Amino acid sequence: MKFKKRRGVGMQQLHQEPHWKTLYIWGSICLAIFIFFQILPSTSSFFSSESKPIIKEKAAEQKAADFVREQFNADVHSASTVYMADRDLYGYLAKEKLTKDFDKQYSSQFPTETYQVNVRSHIPPESKQRSIFVHVNMESGEIVGWNAIPEGALSPWTRADSEAADLAARSFLQERGFRGEELKLMPVPSQDGSLVYQAAGYTLGDAKLFLHIDAALGESQSVLITRYKPQFQPPEGYVSYVEKQDQIAGLLTLTGYIGMSVVLFILAIIYAILYRRHTSFARGWLLAVIFFLFYTVNNINMMDGVEATLGEIENAAQMAWLGTIVTTFIMGIMAVSVYISLVAGDGLWRGMGRNLWPRWGESGYGDHVWTSMKTGYWIAFIFLGLQTLIFLFLEMGTGAWATTDVSQSPINFAYPWLFPILAWCAAISEEAIYRLFGIAVFKRWFRSTYAAVIIPTIVWALGHVAYPIYPWTTRLVELTLLGLLFCFVMLRYGFIAALFAHAVIDLVLMAVSLVFMGSAENMAAAVFYILHPIALAWLIRYLHNKRKPRPGGVTAPHEAIQ
Repeated sequence: MKFKKRRGVGMQQLHQEPHWKTLYIWGSICLAIFIFFQILPSTSSFFSSESKPIIKEKAAEQKAADFVREQFNADVHSASTVYMADRDLYGYLAKEKLTKDFDKQYSSQFPTETYQVNVRSHIPPESKQRSIFVHVNMESGEIVGWNAIPEGALSPWTRADSEAADLAARSFLQERGFRGEELKLMPVPSQDGSLVYQAAGYTLGDAKLFLHIDAALGESQSVLITRYKPQFQPPEGYVSYVEKQDQIAGLLTLTGYIGMSVVLFILAIIYAILYRRHTSFARGWLLAVIFFLFYTVNNINMMDGVEATLGEIENAAQMAWLGTIVTTFIMGIMAVSVYISLVAGDGLWRGMGRNLWPRWGESGYGDHVWTSMKTGYWIAFIFLGLQTLIFLFLEMGTGAWATTDVSQSPINFAYPWLFPILAWCAAISEEAIYRLFGIAVFKRWFRSTYAAVIIPTIVWALGHVAYPIYPWTTRLVELTLLGLLFCFVMLRYGFIAALFAHAVIDLVLMAVSLVFMGSAENMAAAVFYILHPIALAWLIRYLHNKRKPRPGGVTAPHEAIQ
């Protein structure tokens, strides 16, 4: 990519023209791979006759409220719903290829995914409200579990003695279809003191069904079932393996990603000052503000997801708010890091004679943005296809598998159609810190392009190893390879092309999630998110070409032009 100064013209004209035919061919092939291996399998199951629509959250709340009134004679004040999933079981079934078998045999009674309804109510003679958590089958609306004494709450009842609790529990379980001879009381109760039964014959692979029951003395000394939680537990070997993987991923994220990101932030401050004559501190603030505003909206939008990760806790909603405030503060610091990285990265590259991020005032800026957008789309298609192939190879070679994360599920977003704005947050922050600045600073140190791209790419990849994909090396390998593609795009076509490519990739993936949620609103939003970068680039080109050029004045130093 070369920038040439035209004689008699104060601005620089960017000359950049990708090999379109090559991009079209590889982009089309990779897009077809993505659609064939990622979209079509999900589409077939989504539209299959066996696929059942999920009930609305309001319907789940109504069923849960009715249950609480009947079961506990409680006065219901309000109800709120989050999507909940059994992370361990979900992952085990995926790893062992048992998901379809589980759905056929057990999902109606013991679903891996439920609505967790927090029914705020009070139980006479209590005066203050309490949380009663009720789990509702997302397809049938059946009540499949509950907990009237969540963590952090005092019980309004007296716990029944072990013998009375055992008799009541067995009677209750027989009413739910279990035979007495199937139930084996485990010698050691669970950590919360509830009774635990193993249901003989209810197995899949090495996963076994355990029933957690708690009983208390209600009115007239009758025994009341205050907790019922059926749960298929994966084998201990799987659980301990996942825990170890999470520990390693957490350590790598803390040291390799967060630690190095702090170091890069400090370096960005230093180099922004040192190279200030090559750049301007007026650059980058708009992208940093967009990053912060979009992330703040996303944090508020996903509070239900944060609440879901806390589980059955009395003050889960308040803790979710506190977590959101803390996260927003951290994102404010991150926004400053993005801004400084943009300034420092621009200064470093111009100081080395490269103009990878043209300015608004430079000649050809609007056309450059338009070309970068088109390049970004085709690179995104290539990325999606390569990502699909890499994961397929890793799945076959290492047995890689994924589980669910309730904090990131669109179902737990207040407005799912807002979810894809996070794509721009990821694109802006990661391309600014780990590409524009990260590559520049290591290029400045080592003079080697290879060393300059591999170090920040690995740091960037380490920021994704804590995702629920196992083993943790899966994402490290996948994103190190694909991160090098982002580096190539920025060095070959510029920062804006890399920004569009990154955003389009995430926008497509998030839009697909919206489509499979159903509803006309979500589908319309999905189309908008996939296509709006085109409108954005067109608007920038239109406004830039319409402006009157400022007389004289070269916005970039002459030595920055190749």
